[in-house]
Amino acid sequence: MNASVKITIMLNALLFTQFAYNAAAEDKFMDREPQPSSYSSLCSFYRQADLPPESEFNNGHVSDFRSCRLENMDLSSYPESFADLASFNSSTTWPAKEKLPKGFSPDKILKKQTAAEKEINKIRKLAKAGKGLSIGVIGKPILLTHNEYSASIVSYRQSALSPLANRESTAAMGMLAGKNLGFAPKASIYYVSPLSYGKTYGARDMFPESKALKRMLDMNAEMPANRRMKAILLLYRDYDKAIDGMETLGKAKKMAKEQNVSVFSGDDIKEFADYDILQSRLCHAASPAGNAALSLEEPGPELLSAWLAGLYLSALHYSPDLTKEDFFWLLKKTAAFPKKNRKNEKNKKKILRPLRAMEILRELQK
Repeated sequence: MNASVKITIMLNALLFTQFAYNAAAEDKFMDREPQPSSYSSLCSFYRQADLPPESEFNNGHVSDFRSCRLENMDLSSYPESFADLASFNSSTTWPAKEKLPKGFSPDKILKKQTAAEKEINKIRKLAKAGKGLSIGVIGKPILLTHNEYSASIVSYRQSALSPLANRESTAAMGMLAGKNLGFAPKASIYYVSPLSYGKTYGARDMFPESKALKRMLDMNAEMPANRRMKAILLLYRDYDKAIDGMETLGKAKKMAKEQNVSVFSGDDIKEFADYDILQSRLCHAASPAGNAALSLEEPGPELLSAWLAGLYLSALHYSPDLTKEDFFWLLKKTAAFPKKNRKNEKNKKKILRPLRAMEILRELQK
């Protein structure tokens, strides 16, 4: 990272916390710069015999080949559906062309946009890429230097102990503010990565996230009106689990609503359980393996909630006072069944049409 950029981010981080964080040692957020990681140790395919059977792809199951070393393996027997169901990234190494599935070209696939990503590009242009808007993000450590979103981060504070950038949070940042992948690359992002445990060391709970959210709201109330955050994104998976701290987190979310700040989290995905959000099983994402590294992966709660938060920022360009509830209502009202499946609508999910929602807001503004 450029030295001047790094200094600016750290100075902003100090301003970000000067009134919201007290001087107690346990409350100090330590500045860290997470390192890149391909997470190659998570790959479970070390030998030909370890590879998933062909039936996995015939049955529509997504297999994760991210950061796997496959150069000495033979994948040629896999069906053409492999291209739609293989998750991989820039760090995945592949065998020679004759040992790849028919028609599969990983380099081309990483560059080719999905239908949903083409819509994101159009919305980004319509909504000025989030220019003039601010959002807070509470998540795990991210790769600060990634080309997709590094220019959007104005403040980064980390107390999380991990020295490595997290895969899910890095991917979500690309969806939120990626210059090629996201909705709002010109938005200002205030990022906090709290500890991964709260009252008991090693025990997972939501107390750190709750505390970070309350502090972020305190800070936001003191900021100039034109810099205040309109939304806060929580990048965690644990919302459906009966773990400690959920009641405290609920109170913090209520506090946010009272301040007209919309909080997005994995909880929101349940709102769209009956809808097809991205129109495909896989999507492109920023990868923590390097500054320009990308992945093609199955979106999880973090990435999908970042998609919703980024789209919400775009909607605020046309309707600054739009609430999260009204925004979700609009998304559902503008959803539609795919034309080719209209004869069998009962067994199909409606597709969200974010571009149509933006067009309606633009018309209402006139």
